[in-house]
Amino acid sequence: MPRFSFRRPAFVLALAIALPIAGATTAHAADPLIPGTCQDIHHQNPLAKDGNYILYNNGNLFTVFCYDMTGTPREYINLAMTGAGQNFSQYTAGGASPGTNVRTTFTRLRIDPATLTVDIGDLTFATSTGSLMQGGTAVTSMPYGAAMSCASPQTANGVGNIDLRDTPFKVDNTFAVAGYQATGTATVGSDDQVVNLSGGGYCGWITPSPAMYNPFNPSPGEYHLKLSCAKQSLVLSRGQFCIHIS
Repeated sequence: MPRFSFRRPAFVLALAIALPIAGATTAHAADPLIPGTCQDIHHQNPLAKDGNYILYNNGNLFTVFCYDMTGTPREYINLAMTGAGQNFSQYTAGGASPGTNVRTTFTRLRIDPATLTVDIGDLTFATSTGSLMQGGTAVTSMPYGAAMSCASPQTANGVGNIDLRDTPFKVDNTFAVAGYQATGTATVGSDDQVVNLSGGGYCGWITPSPAMYNPFNPSPGEYHLKLSCAKQSLVLSRGQFCIHIS
């Protein structure tokens, strides 16, 4: 992605005004600079509602979905690819983990606007199906960007998928295998916007680096997947953009 050497205040304001998001409320009207977080937007306008907004943070100008604006404002990425087999993580049942496959599917991702790092443990916009037992623990959900199984040594039948197509972001992270007699792969394609995952062992898994320990049943606060701006063009058909301004 090329970097642009414009002066921040004038360029950011001009771009924000020139590129309104359909159906969204931009925050530039209350301040000559674009806010860096959804909390900043709330401070500027306590009546601001949940929706798409423009943020400028750490050299990046980008759109996010601001959620819970009347409570604890938080930033999310809207995922376009939400069909079967897209943007999911699965712990495949079998072997030492009896039950049914646990699959968690995501429609939005929590992101730290300062680092463009995804909180893979935030399940606010995720749904999970299936249930299995690992030892004495009931497993009912998985973090984003993970695949796991406990079928047999060196068997990677856990699966997962990251699909950022039709968003202005790409994956800027490596992946790591962990566990006992673990194995797995991360196959990256489509301009670093799609990653297909396989992971397993007895028990084993794959997650974004650094590898998590027993990643099932995640909690918010697990910032493990780094993203960056992906598109050459500023605006996508879905009204989202991301550009790094040096």
